[in-house]
Amino acid sequence: MYSRLHQIISELVSAKNFLIALYHPDTQELSIPYFVDEKDDVAPVKRFEYGVGMSSYVLARKQACLLDAASFNALVAGGEMREPLGDVNIASWMGAPMLLGDRVYGVIIVQSYDPAVLYSQADLEILAFMASHVAVAIARMQADRAIRQAKTELEEQNAALNSALTALQEAQSELVRQEKLASLGRLVAGVAHEINTPLGICVTATSHLVQELKLTKEDMAAGELNEDGLNQFFDIVDQTLRIMTTNTQRAAALVRSFKQVAVDQSSDDIRSFNLRKYVDEVLLSLQPKLKGKPIVVEIDCEADIQMDSFPGAVSQILTNMVMNSLTHGFEEGEGGKIKISGHLDGDQVQFDYSDDGAGMDSSTLGQLFDPFFTTKRGSGGSGLGAHILYNLATGPLAGTIKVVSAPGMGLHYKLRFPRTRRSPKATA
Repeated sequence: MYSRLHQIISELVSAKNFLIALYHPDTQELSIPYFVDEKDDVAPVKRFEYGVGMSSYVLARKQACLLDAASFNALVAGGEMREPLGDVNIASWMGAPMLLGDRVYGVIIVQSYDPAVLYSQADLEILAFMASHVAVAIARMQADRAIRQAKTELEEQNAALNSALTALQEAQSELVRQEKLASLGRLVAGVAHEINTPLGICVTATSHLVQELKLTKEDMAAGELNEDGLNQFFDIVDQTLRIMTTNTQRAAALVRSFKQVAVDQSSDDIRSFNLRKYVDEVLLSLQPKLKGKPIVVEIDCEADIQMDSFPGAVSQILTNMVMNSLTHGFEEGEGGKIKISGHLDGDQVQFDYSDDGAGMDSSTLGQLFDPFFTTKRGSGGSGLGAHILYNLATGPLAGTIKVVSAPGMGLHYKLRFPRTRRSPKATA
């Protein structure tokens, strides 16, 4: 570019000795990227401080200058021009600053050692005109370079942010998965504890029946078994079998309910199920958590809502709602009420859940679905229960969820989701 510029100016004025100096405001220095001279093969200096040489003199004045040998020597003698650089035996000299507004980019200098070649005011105006256009070109180049650099930096920052976001999403997904498994694990522990009671009763009843059978056989062998003894044995058998039947049925119901809920929570498959019956199964599996607490659960769900959706999402949502009520809504030993309702509105299910617990203020309510937000940090709250609830309601169930609460007024979830998640083609 500088060589082409020299060529253009040489076509307009004699420019056998040509120099371009660029100004660097950050270091208060000038550099010489282009230098052609009849006496010197290379520039005497490549970089120097501002204030030295004729380049600094032109930049300080911010206007084009035309000098002959006498005026040049007068400037040096008068101290207006410090430390001239290069050969000072000039016959004619002119320099023009590269200015754009108040911004100084450098200077163009043309000089002659030949007394027969003297520059005129017209030559100076041509040089000044060219210098102003070079300033515009340099400004555009610098702006383009700054834009490219900013674009490169922005792309690098975006790449770093995308990488960090991907890592964060993966970590969050893993934490959500672990929380689901932990929730299922807590359910397992509760159901196992609950099953121990009816099974323990069955074991005791069986042991008692075995002992009575042994004694009856001994009496029969000794000829001491009479009608009253036999009737008494029959009564014991009848009573024991009733106890065993009741408790085995109770244990079987718990196992059946837990088995289906556990399979659904670990599966992402669509299946058909009755909403009311499934709510009853989920609540039965949650019975160990509700047992011993003065919490009344009321269900007002239409009996004929047949779903074709993700039962695992429904069970996880209901489980998280109940556990959140027990953890955050009611203090230990405090009584209360939980209401669950489900109604069909066209092909949409309106599913409401509410408790009359402590409730929450608007600030806490605004952060309810944020991941890792909890008011029970260190007391069993992971901060993922409501977040998982929201993701399941708006994701697999393809629904909406709203929540209303106020301090002392409990919490009310309003869910709305389609009855079926099967595509028309799959249904056909």
